[in-house]
Amino acid sequence: MSELRVFSGRLFGTTVYGGTTNPRCSLGCGTLFSMDASGSERVVYRFKGGSDGAAPLAGVVAGTVLYGTTSAGGGAAQCGGGCGTVFKVSTNGKFESVLHAFAAGTDGAAPVAGLVRSGGIFYGTTEYGGQATRLCPNGCGTVFSIHPDGVERVMYRFKGGKDGAFPIAPLYAFGGRLYGTTQYGGRSTQFCATGCGTVFKITPTGIKKTLHAFTYAPSAKDGAYPAAGLVALRGKLYGTTLGGGKYADGTVVEIDPSSGSERVLHAFECCGTITDGEHPVAALVAVNGALFGTTRDGGLSGQGTVFEIRASSDETVLHDFAGKPDGATPSAALTSFASKLYGTAADGGSRSEGAVFALRP
Repeated sequence: MSELRVFSGRLFGTTVYGGTTNPRCSLGCGTLFSMDASGSERVVYRFKGGSDGAAPLAGVVAGTVLYGTTSAGGGAAQCGGGCGTVFKVSTNGKFESVLHAFAAGTDGAAPVAGLVRSGGIFYGTTEYGGQATRLCPNGCGTVFSIHPDGVERVMYRFKGGKDGAFPIAPLYAFGGRLYGTTQYGGRSTQFCATGCGTVFKITPTGIKKTLHAFTYAPSAKDGAYPAAGLVALRGKLYGTTLGGGKYADGTVVEIDPSSGSERVLHAFECCGTITDGEHPVAALVAVNGALFGTTRDGGLSGQGTVFEIRASSDETVLHDFAGKPDGATPSAALTSFASKLYGTAADGGSRSEGAVFALRP
C-alpha cells in the first residue's frame, strides 16, 4: 500500500491490488480508499485497467480533486498492460479521468512514484522510458511535468551510467528547485556494478545536476540504492538508502542542497542479536524537529520497524512489526495527522492482506 495523504480531515491512500477483477487484473486493478482517524474505511474508486489506470503504487496529491499515478494501465501496447497513467478523481469517487497515458519510447513509462505540486504544476518521475541505452534498453527513466488540464512534458531523460538511472521515488520541492533520487547509476564500484544511485536537483525548466553519487565499496561505507524521496529539515535534505552502510543493511543520509556534501547519519544493523531495522525503502517525515521512518525488514521479528532519528544521529526503534494481526513489511512513508503518525504495511493485518496503523511519536 501507498503512503497516506490528508485531505479535508480524512486520510487517502491506494492499494496496488483489489477492487475490480477482470482478465487484465486477476488480483484486482487496485483501489483508491479513504479513512478517518478512527480507522473507518471506504473505497473511493476501483481502477479498471485497460485505458483506465491499474496498479497504483503511490499516494495521491490534493488539489480541487485528487491527482495521482498508476504504474500500469492506460492502454499503450508498448508495455503490455499499459505504461501507466496520471489520473484525477473526485474525493467522492463519482468521476475519474486519465489526464495522461504514458507511451514509453521518448515518453516515460511506469510512474511508480507519486506527484508533487509546485506553482500550480505537477511534477513526477517514471522508472522507465525516455532514452534507451545499452544499460537501459527500455529507457533509463524520466522527470516530467503535467498541468491540471493534462498537458504533459518530459523535462529530463536519464542516460544511465554517471547520469543516474531508474528514478522510482517522488520529487521534493524545496527552495525553487526539485530534488530527487535515482536508484541506480552514478558511480560503479565493486559492490554496485550498475552504479550505487544518485541524488539530483532539477529546475522547473529541466536543467539537471547530480548532487551526490553514492559510493558503497569495501573502503567506503556510504549508502547505496536510494528507493525513496527526500525531505527538508533546518535547511538540509534527508533520505534513506535501501542498501549500503557499514553493515550493508541501508542508511539514513543527510545532503546539503547547495554543495551536495553528504554524511551517513545512521547505518542500520540487523539481525541476529541486533534488533535494529533493515532496508528502509520509504521517505522520512519531519515532525517537531525529528525524523520518522520505516524499514521494510529487521526488528524483533524481522518484519519491519518504525524508527525515529535526530540530526545528531541518535536512532530509536519505536515499533517492531510482528505480522498477523499486526502489520508487516511497511514500505511507504508515514503521515502526521491528528497528533499521530499513520502508515501502511504491505503485509500482515487481521486478514494477511496489509494494514493501516497509527502510533504516537
